[in-house]
Formats: sequence, C-alpha cells, structure tokens
Amino acid sequence: NRGNRTRPISTIVLARSTRKESKQSFHNSRHLHGESVESSIEVLKQSDLQHLKSLQCYDVWEKVSGVKTDWPATILVFDIETTGFSRRHERIIEFAVRDLMGGKNSSIQTLINPEKDIKNAYVHGISSSMVCKPDIPRFGEFIPILLQYVWSRQMADKPVLWVAHNGRSFDVPFLMYEFQRCKIEMPGDWLFVDTLPIARQLIDSNGLKLKSVSLDSLREHYKIPLVGSAHRAMQDVTTLCYVLQKLTFELKLTVPQLLEKSFRISDIAAPRPEK
Repeated sequence: NRGNRTRPISTIVLARSTRKESKQSFHNSRHLHGESVESSIEVLKQSDLQHLKSLQCYDVWEKVSGVKTDWPATILVFDIETTGFSRRHERIIEFAVRDLMGGKNSSIQTLINPEKDIKNAYVHGISSSMVCKPDIPRFGEFIPILLQYVWSRQMADKPVLWVAHNGRSFDVPFLMYEFQRCKIEMPGDWLFVDTLPIARQLIDSNGLKLKSVSLDSLREHYKIPLVGSAHRAMQDVTTLCYVLQKLTFELKLTVPQLLEKSFRISDIAAPRPEK
C-alpha cells in the first residue's frame, strides 16, 4: 500500500451525499512548488483498503439500540500520526477517518506533508522522504477536501461526532491547531468523544479494572485481529471501530449517551499556536 503513495495524488473524490441521496464528484487543482498538481484525495482506495470491504464494525447504533434508521449523528472514527507530541510545534503527517454508517466511499486516508523533518519514524514508520515532497498535500490543502467529505456524509440538521482514542489530549488538539495555523475555522457542529475515559470503566473477568486501556491493550482484550501495522492511521481507525462497537455493547452505551459525553473545541483551552 505504501507504493501507491509515491505517485501524484490525482484521483477524484466520490462522496455520497446523505442529504441529497446522490453521488457527487469533487475535483480540485493546485499549483505546488512550481508544478501543477491535482490535489484530490481518493476516498476508500480499493488497493489500500480491500480488507475494509467486509468489515461489520460500523453498525454500532444498530447493534446497541436495535434502531436501523434515524441516527442522531454522523459518527466519524479518526486517527492521526504526527511528527511528535507537542501540539504547538509538531505536525500531522497522516490522517484517516471512517464513517460508521459504512457504505461506499466511507473512508479517507492520506499522508500529509508537514514541511519539517520527521524524527520519530521509528514509531509509525513514516519517514521524511515519504511525505516531504510536492505530491503530498500540506494540511491546508487537505482541509477543503476533508470539509467536503464531512459535508457529503453528514445528515441534515444533525451533528458530526468525531471519535478518537485519547482524542481529548492528543488527536483533537492537533486537529484544532492545524486548522488554526491555516486560519480556517472548524465547523461549530463538530462534536468529539474520547474513548479512553470510557474504556476506564471496563472490568475484567475478576471484577477488576483493566490494567491498561491503550488501544493495543483493548484490541488484545477483545481479541481483535491486527490488520496491517499498528500505529498507522487507518489500521488504528479499523481497530477503534471494533473497540467502539464492543465498548458500547458492554457498557450499554447508546449514541445519545455518547453525545452526552462529547465536547467541543471551545471546551479545550488553548492559546493561539506559535508559527
């Protein structure tokens, strides 16, 4: 799958609009470093995400509540990889998201050009040579495509609920800072839920709390097979989709209850980022 990332990203985004119940094609061109590059991101790459076709991890609401229609929110599970831990000084280098409603074109994954050296490639396997080049979009170039994807998946008059593990401390602040650096305001109807504090409510067969609630530990706890390498964005999204399904079932959490546990960007106190 990494071989595909060496070619220019010149694919067309095909996104299903849940509001209009139609398919739309979005195409965006840009000029990068003196070269004309088409900057669309392919949604659900068949070559990269073949194993996702058979996943049944996107029916959380149906399994927990028994209701097959009228979801109260669009639920997007996402994960990022970064150049380090500092939200102020480090950058996102990989982004992946999957709509739990499933269906065609329900996922996006892409590398991101951070325009800086990557010194923690040992964590995720993403090197500077993989991302610091003209055919990899910078985050500011990815934002319009991300916003269009979200709009195409969002149900009318209902919020978007983003789900990430350790999202409040890591993924969401990073996302917020990247938007701020690009001087683009995040949509006000985006809500976020962190599965880490929810997982701390779990107990083992002896009635004791789990010793670790990291994503890897939860995957092992639920005996979820690892598809691909851990600590790559889409693989972690896949794992979290399964974990979320099992979490909500075990703790008897409904989607409205997840919404009650959600937070907004305004709930995260953060100064303006330094450039």
